[in-house]
Amino acid sequence: MGNTTRNGLILTALFSLTACAGYSPTPFWEIKESAFASLKPGITTKADVRTQIGIPSEEGIYPRQGVETWDYRYLGGTTVRMLAHVYFDSNGIYTYTYQGLDPAYTGGQGVGTK
Repeated sequence: MGNTTRNGLILTALFSLTACAGYSPTPFWEIKESAFASLKPGITTKADVRTQIGIPSEEGIYPRQGVETWDYRYLGGTTVRMLAHVYFDSNGIYTYTYQGLDPAYTGGQGVGTK
């Protein structure tokens, strides 16, 4: 393999790694279940949620429904792995949260409450 090809592969790998390093969600052990109780439908903004809860692990935008979701993994109590889907309307205003067991840790069997 020539130096040019090898250097190109190294640069590609480095750029790929730095792209992933730019997004750092709030660790699940830092998020408390009580943080979601302070969210007020129709009042709380996305900026408020980032301040009160942190950076979500995933974000989803559904333009046809006019909905955006942010997902947060957190501990319920001291050991139960939970997942919360925080919903926003098309104006970025909080509407509701769906919380349940994290299916990644329960064999795909999430049970939730709205």
